[in-house]
Amino acid sequence: MRESITAGAERVLQGAAARARSRGSTVVESVDLLAALVDESESRASTVLMEFGLDAERLLAILGVPGDAELAVDVSADSNLIHSDELRETIREAAVKARASDRSAVAGTEHLLAAILEIAPSIASVLVQAGLEIEGIRNRLAESIEVETSSIPLPADFSRLELADPTENVDLARILDASANRAQEGLRVVEDYIRFVLNDPGLTRRVKDVRSRLAAALRGLNDDDRIAARDVDGDVGTHIMTNTERFRSNTRELLTANFKRSAEALRSLEEYAKLVDEWLSGRFEILRYDVYTLEKLTLTAARSVKTIGSAKLYFLIGETPTTGDLTWLVGEALAGGVDVVQLRLKSLSDRVILERAREIRLMTAASGAKFILNDRPDLARLASADGVHLGQDDVRPRDARRIVGPQTLIGVSTHDADQIERAVLDGAGYLGVGPVFPSGTKEFESLAGLEFVRRAAEITTIPWFAIGGVDLTNVDRVLAAGATRIAVGGSIATAEHPREAARELRNRLESSDIMINSFY
Repeated sequence: MRESITAGAERVLQGAAARARSRGSTVVESVDLLAALVDESESRASTVLMEFGLDAERLLAILGVPGDAELAVDVSADSNLIHSDELRETIREAAVKARASDRSAVAGTEHLLAAILEIAPSIASVLVQAGLEIEGIRNRLAESIEVETSSIPLPADFSRLELADPTENVDLARILDASANRAQEGLRVVEDYIRFVLNDPGLTRRVKDVRSRLAAALRGLNDDDRIAARDVDGDVGTHIMTNTERFRSNTRELLTANFKRSAEALRSLEEYAKLVDEWLSGRFEILRYDVYTLEKLTLTAARSVKTIGSAKLYFLIGETPTTGDLTWLVGEALAGGVDVVQLRLKSLSDRVILERAREIRLMTAASGAKFILNDRPDLARLASADGVHLGQDDVRPRDARRIVGPQTLIGVSTHDADQIERAVLDGAGYLGVGPVFPSGTKEFESLAGLEFVRRAAEITTIPWFAIGGVDLTNVDRVLAAGATRIAVGGSIATAEHPREAARELRNRLESSDIMINSFY
C-alpha cells in the first residue's frame, strides 16, 4: 500500500494512527483519518475544506478528538495497529480514484478525502454538522483530481494530433474520430437502459463516470482536426451492414452489442493513440477495462430483475424435528404467497441437508417459487437449487460461481453500504439488507436498522430483501423506509396459522405497491 500513496497521504495515515492510539484504540477508524486530514493543513484535502469554510477547532470538537497540539504520541510505533474494514476500503478506493485517469498515479490526500466521503456516510454527516456543503466539496475534489491528471505534460515533440505527413494526419484523424463517436454512442445507449429501465442510481453513477472520463480523454485529441477529417459520404463502412446489425431480438442482445461497440472502439482509440501519445493511450485502456466491468454489472442486474425481481416475500426456514414438519411449513408458506424459500440448515449432516433440499426443490418447482440453499454452493448444485445465499463469512461469490455455474442466483447478506458495493461488484444477483430489527430466530451482534434500509434504496435497485425481525407489527415501517421486498422466518414459521401469516404479509407488500403506484 505504501508505494501507492504520496508522502502527504502517508503522513495523514500516520497521524490517523496516532489519533487512534491517543484514544486507547488499536483500530484506526475513519474518524481518525478525517481528523488527520484536517491536521495536515498544507495538504490538498485540507485546502479544499478551507475553501468551503472549514473551522478546524469546531470540526475536531464535533468529532470529540483532541487538537493536533495535544497529541503526544510516537507516530512511528504503529505496528500493533490495524485499519478498520471501512478505512481499508477507503484507502483502496482512493487508489482507484488516483489510477482512474493514469495507471502510474498514486493516491494523495485529495483522493483520500474524496474516497472517505463516498465510503463512510458518517463522515459526510460530520462535515454537514460542521457547516460544510458536501456536494460542493465533492464537485471541487472531482475538478481537482481531473485537473491534476489532465495537466500531465505531453511529450516535447507532440502537440495534440499533429503528424508530419498531412495525408497520414487525416487518415489517423478519421480513425480516431470514428472510434470516439462509436464509443460515446454505445455508452449513451447503455446509460439510457440503466437510467430508464433498471432505474439504478449506482449503475447510473458508474456509467456517467465512464462517459465523463471518456470525454476528458478525448480532449487530448484535436476536435478541429477530427471534424475536418470526417468524411461520412466517403466512408465505405456506412453502406455495409450485416443482418445482425439490423435487428435486436431482445434487450440483452441490444446491451451486449453496445457494450462490445464501446469496448472495441476504445481498443481502437487505445492502439492508434499510441502513435501520438502513450499516456493518452493508457487512459483509453483503463476506460476499456471499466466498460468490461460495467457490462458485467449491468447484465447481472438485468438478469436478476428478470429472474427474481418480481419476488416480494422471501421465507427462511431452519431446522425442524422431521422432514414432514419441514414440508408442511413450506407448503403452507407457498400457499400463502411466498415467492422464495431459503433452506437454512446448520447442524445436520450433508446427506440429510441434501435430502431435505431436494424435497423443497420439488415443492417450489411445482408452485413456481424460487428455491435457495443457505451457505453451501456444492449442495445447492446437487439439489438443483435456483440459488445459494452467502453471508459475509462464507465463500466469496466469485468462488461460489465456480461451483454453481453462470446461471444460478447468488445472494449475499449485507450489513452496510460498503458491503452492498462489494456484493454488486462480485456479481451478486440479489441482496439481504439488515438486520433491521432483533430476531427471534437468529442472534445479531448489532443492528443495521431502518437507516440502512433507506440507504440501500438509494444505492441500488438490484433486487434486495429487508431482513431481520420483520413481522406484521413493523412491516409497514420497513416499507415506508423504501423496501419493496422482505425476508422473514419466525413470523411465518412460528405463527399459529402459517398460511394466513404469509398471506397477510403478502397483502401488506401488495398494498404498499398500490400506494406507491398511485403517485405516478
